Amino acid sequence: MAQDWAVAFYHSPAWLHNRKLYMDRVIDSPFGLIPPRMCERCYENGILKPAEVVHHKVHLTPQNIDDPHVSLSFDNFQRLCQDCHAFVHTGYEPPRYTFGPDGEVLKRD
Repeated sequence: MAQDWAVAFYHSPAWLHNRKLYMDRVIDSPFGLIPPRMCERCYENGILKPAEVVHHKVHLTPQNIDDPHVSLSFDNFQRLCQDCHAFVHTGYEPPRYTFGPDGEVLKRD
């Protein structure tokens, strides 16, 4: 969820346009060509998983949100799935769960 000071930015035409362009592009990485809309971090780990977030590598702050070199630059973007986005912000892998044959919740490895 966006901070109150960032809500207008994340609804702006400039952000929505750049986000879509970034999600839809092929990315040339040291690990090969990353297909559109795929998580960059997962791809680097040999996993093909859809991205859900365009993450700012240099996090937005009230001081830099109006700087297009930070807020709108592809150089500062990274496509991530929700799990990778949580990891980038917390440093912890989120726990993963599945359901057993009787409907019980089981933690996955």
